[in-house]
Amino acid sequence: MSVFRQLKTTFVSAMSALALISTASAAEYGAGIGASKWQATEPSPLYCEFWHDIPHMGRARFTHRSGEDLKFFLEPLGQPLKPGNAELMAFAPDWKPGTAPLDLGKIKVGSGEEGINIGSEQAHLMVESLHQGMNPTFLQRPKDTRYDAIRGYISALNFKPAYRQYVLCAGELLPVNFDQISRRAIYFPGGGYDITQKDKDLLDLIVRYIKADPDVKFVYLDGHSDSYGSRRDNRKLSKERTDTVLNYLLDRGLDEAMITARYHGERYPIVPNSSKANRAKNRRVTIRLAREGLEPGDLNLKPSKILR
Repeated sequence: MSVFRQLKTTFVSAMSALALISTASAAEYGAGIGASKWQATEPSPLYCEFWHDIPHMGRARFTHRSGEDLKFFLEPLGQPLKPGNAELMAFAPDWKPGTAPLDLGKIKVGSGEEGINIGSEQAHLMVESLHQGMNPTFLQRPKDTRYDAIRGYISALNFKPAYRQYVLCAGELLPVNFDQISRRAIYFPGGGYDITQKDKDLLDLIVRYIKADPDVKFVYLDGHSDSYGSRRDNRKLSKERTDTVLNYLLDRGLDEAMITARYHGERYPIVPNSSKANRAKNRRVTIRLAREGLEPGDLNLKPSKILR
């Protein structure tokens, strides 16, 4: 059974809300028949969006970032909705009388540019109601009865063409975004520098992301060892680990000019080398992606030459 059909259990409470609205005056915002327009972004591996303008209230934006789920943001125009609590309902248009409204839950209205931010679960409910030809609506009834209720709705008219374009875009999205992929690490067995198939899958994903995001300009590789053995041997081993990762990235088509590879031996443990489990955490090559050059923490690390 779909979530939409399950929501029909809210019939009584939603009808009560509708009765309250119809018996009291309300300040209403919404695009009429001739003004209901939807737009969507072109397909992208990083970001998708479809949006609809609510006259005098703001822009209703359904956003979908790679590696995340669909979300909703009302980019406000002024402050017709007051900061605080509001209701999220779905009402049928006037030409569909007798259709029960749906209660989609409570929302928070921020002040100024904060607008309304709605998470994935309610965003999907809003989309499903739009598919049914209903209008997701922000409803705010002031406690002071001297003031009108405020009602702003997202029109379902002309929604489906823009949604189909969004679906095409969402099909191209990568499974990760910059925040999720920009700092990763590969770990090695004691004395080893070979990478596993799981490691290769991670590196392949990193390469896919870099090729899709033109803002990524630099890749930093830093090889490390645990403290077992001599410092000279550990430095050599950390270099072999760094070169293994480096060569794999180059073989997958990354530009050598964007990569800085370094090796540090046992100098920078992330945990004390006091146990077998801790030493395993220190045997690593970290991969960091950057959009604007060196990070502050990189300045004290002497880079090594990139060697095939």
